[in-house]
Amino acid sequence: MLDGVNTRIEDLNTVITQTESHRQRLLHEAAANMWAWEIKVKKIKAIYHILNCCNIDVTQQCVIAEIWFPVADAGRIKRALHQGMERSGSTITPILTTIHTRMAPPTFNRTNKFTAGFQNIVDAYGVGNYREMNPAPYTIITFPFLFAVMFGDCGHGAVMLGFALWMVINEESLLAQKSTNEIWNTFFSGRYLILLMGIFSMYTGFIYNDCFSKSFNIFGSSWHIIPMFKNNTWNKEVLHDNTVLQLDPAVPGVYSGNPYPFGIDPVIKFNCSKIICISFLFLYIRSRLFFLFPFSSFGNLRLSCFNLNISQLTSALLDVVSFLLVTQRNMGFPWFMEELTLL
Repeated sequence: MLDGVNTRIEDLNTVITQTESHRQRLLHEAAANMWAWEIKVKKIKAIYHILNCCNIDVTQQCVIAEIWFPVADAGRIKRALHQGMERSGSTITPILTTIHTRMAPPTFNRTNKFTAGFQNIVDAYGVGNYREMNPAPYTIITFPFLFAVMFGDCGHGAVMLGFALWMVINEESLLAQKSTNEIWNTFFSGRYLILLMGIFSMYTGFIYNDCFSKSFNIFGSSWHIIPMFKNNTWNKEVLHDNTVLQLDPAVPGVYSGNPYPFGIDPVIKFNCSKIICISFLFLYIRSRLFFLFPFSSFGNLRLSCFNLNISQLTSALLDVVSFLLVTQRNMGFPWFMEELTLL
């Protein structure tokens, strides 16, 4: 009896071992074909999704699909239909017929890998109607530049530029990874946008003389304080009795007569109203950019020079005038008054 029990146990162990080995073979085969099966399932799902959007003919022998497509792509669509007929071995020739309708066509903006990020920003505010001007081409310049006006720093701009260049140079290998990380995909889809923002941030950083929030002086200031003491205009009593002093360009040696070659003169760091002057500089740049690109606004707007908002024009003009008055008084830039006549 004991021998019989041992024999049955050995038989069961053999069956279990064979079953496990067979299961392992099946799992290995399934794992090897899993990627191909997944692609086939996705293709079948996509085909049935398209078929569900079509209507069946009364003869129950063909399907009818009503679609919108750009007129410029009509030839490509006909070639694709003919190629599909040849590959499927069908004997029915596809027919492409124009249907006249009163429905408003949808908006289609053709993009590429460079303009896609800017178009997504514009579409986030609203998609224009059919035949309305697309503001995305204008935002290629206005959006990165307005960002740089608020984020003008050479150091931080260089970091952004380096990160964007890394994504642009390695975009093929990064695309092949097909990452599902939403945050990474957001950064990667806007790589050219980040690239331009980094370039413009470095440009405005040189204008503001800022690098990692530290001021620098490349060309040397055109204003000098020591001649005010040599001329006895300032002395210890004047410094003690006055909390605010103003440089006099009429005193020899105070102002060299040559403006700072590029950007804001570093002497502004001694100005008690530095923040106010910089703020009005932001408004001035924004206003001038508004006049250069008057229809570069976001949103679902009828973009035309004749449909500009009067309040926006008035606000922009007031910003310019206010900046001119403040900078003329506090910074002594004579060319700003000449700029006003150009508006």
